[in-house]
Amino acid sequence: MVSELHLNSTNSFLPDNKGAMMSHALEPVRQELTEVRRALPELLPTRTKAAKLICDHVFKSEGKMIRPAMFLLCSKMLSYSGKDLIPIAAVCEYVHTASLLHDDVVDNSPLRRNKPTANKLWGDEAAVLAGDLIYSTASEIMADTGKIELVKTFARAIRKMSDGELLHLDQLFSFNISEEEYFKVLSGKTAVLMGAACKSAGILADASPEQLVALERFGHDLGMAFQLTDDALDYLGSETLTGKEMQADFAEGKVTLPVILLRDLATETEKDQIREALASATISQSHIDSVVKLTKKYQTAQKTLEIARSFTEKGTQGLLKNFAEGPFRTHLINLASILLFRSY
Repeated sequence: MVSELHLNSTNSFLPDNKGAMMSHALEPVRQELTEVRRALPELLPTRTKAAKLICDHVFKSEGKMIRPAMFLLCSKMLSYSGKDLIPIAAVCEYVHTASLLHDDVVDNSPLRRNKPTANKLWGDEAAVLAGDLIYSTASEIMADTGKIELVKTFARAIRKMSDGELLHLDQLFSFNISEEEYFKVLSGKTAVLMGAACKSAGILADASPEQLVALERFGHDLGMAFQLTDDALDYLGSETLTGKEMQADFAEGKVTLPVILLRDLATETEKDQIREALASATISQSHIDSVVKLTKKYQTAQKTLEIARSFTEKGTQGLLKNFAEGPFRTHLINLASILLFRSY
């Protein structure tokens, strides 16, 4: 059995080839993920050319399918292998993909995962409607399980995702967004769906109420860490690593934690630079460069990674407390570690 990784203040436990370690963490569900990839286009009722083109485009991605993988690993940890395994794994990816289609329209994003977005290729209307088709298909699959709690879990997640996106829009270009509001945005953007994915495995496996809480909390906290890391990578990473243009967040008026933390560290003159950039009709490259320089000066992207680490540690503690030691618990914790430290 693979020994469980212990999260600490260093990344010394990670091998040089993080891609190999990711593959190792997902190996126990490799076959099931292959089945899910095959099921994604097959389960969708694409009766129009536009729908088929868009769905083929988004599901041909080389992404790791983290949410289905988390669901499948949790299912294996709970010894669930029933008829709903692959369909609900597909639901996890459907809800995520539909939200991305909608988000790309809202953000007017031209690039995702290093390829053109659906809205860039086929227009906003077609992309939104394709997202609606995927959402509705996911809802039908959920209902087919006969598990009302599973339906409620995903419905709550989708509602909170929408609410988080609306809050996010409300806070664009806001220098005064609070950390509390920012964390609410992150929860809706990523964490609630990861929590639903993990909890849904417990629902199908008839896990105890305490285990359901621990599963949802693990997924949610891992989602928070994942998004915090993503926000830090916008200032630390590269376009090849993230699959999007660098400093795209600030260019679009998104004030994330690396910038929020500057409020307590920067001088008044430096704060005025940030305010001036956010108040501009168009955020210029010089504005972006000045903010990036400040995040490097005060190491706020690195501080963001430290907060991400604390979320991962909190989530894994619940997993360790409520589930017996075993290979699949180990793989879940390893996966959490890899996702957290993908910036190194």
